[in-house]
Amino acid sequence: MLKKLLKYEWKDTRRLLLPINLAIVVFTLVGCVMLNTNLFDTELGVVLALCLTLFYTLTILVFSSITTIYIYVRFYKNLYTREGYLMHTLPVTATELFHSKLIVGCFWSALNAALTISSFMALGAAAGFHAAATEMPDELSSLDLPSSIAEIFGYPLPFLLLWMLLLMIASAIFSVLMEYLSVLLGQQMKTNKLAASLVIYFGIYLVIQIVTSIGAMLPSFFFTEEALETEVLFSMVSQILRILFPSMSLFYLVLGIIFYLICRKLLKRSVNLD
Repeated sequence: MLKKLLKYEWKDTRRLLLPINLAIVVFTLVGCVMLNTNLFDTELGVVLALCLTLFYTLTILVFSSITTIYIYVRFYKNLYTREGYLMHTLPVTATELFHSKLIVGCFWSALNAALTISSFMALGAAAGFHAAATEMPDELSSLDLPSSIAEIFGYPLPFLLLWMLLLMIASAIFSVLMEYLSVLLGQQMKTNKLAASLVIYFGIYLVIQIVTSIGAMLPSFFFTEEALETEVLFSMVSQILRILFPSMSLFYLVLGIIFYLICRKLLKRSVNLD
């Protein structure tokens, strides 16, 4: 039955989320082509570049927000509003309903994150290579890109891509579970369940952001004045990035497991639909 639920969930969500993610791909390809032309080399081109950059950034942020909000609202609307009366009469368990939405939601969240990050990286690389090809063609021809990436990020390119993929998957699972957990906790309230869910979601989000921000800033306290003036800084940044990917992946994975276990426990309670 879970397979049928996944098929239904996939068909229903792709109507909105598939065009959004395809639009990111199209914007990226168009942007890379435009950046490899001389369109922005004039004074008017600079203004055009700023306008297009602003438009692109806002559009990508809107697409990411739509994905997050849609996954959140769909879970709440399908299971805890009038639609829930139909969903809970199906010959399936609440756990199967939860898993179908979790699997599909994580897929779309991870895909959106992967395409968004890839889009920024592709456009940045296109702009950088065009500038280098125009101003420093000799240096560009002698550039050893894999070695440069390894020096900057602390990992060879294949391992860097693997860690980024793992981080995006762990982050997607954590993000979707945080949304579902806030909905389930909000359902424990007698009134204003949706408002309570939103407050809980932003509360958890704020705490996580504070913790991750502090964790990201901690290494900077170990930077000495001498290190900031020498090549040691470059090595230290590389080491920090080398630690950052596995530590953040583990952090999101542990939180995801905790959120999942809490969600499973809350699913066992009786459903009080709005």
